[in-house]
Amino acid sequence: MIIETKYNVGDEVWFHTSSGPICGTIESITVTKYGLIAELSSEELVDITWPLDKLFPTKEELLKSL
Repeated sequence: MIIETKYNVGDEVWFHTSSGPICGTIESITVTKYGLIAELSSEELVDITWPLDKLFPTKEELLKSL
């Protein structure tokens, strides 16, 4: 089975935490029964996972979604 995703490993993405917008790099993408989850690395956080549908390609698109 092939699953097409909006993002690929190595892509830089933006996501929102209680600390505000954060930029990270996708290290891996995992399929779970709840959806697609990305493991991210960033300077601010270590070993974070985030739903793929809650990631944005730019900071501007992230802020527009809020």
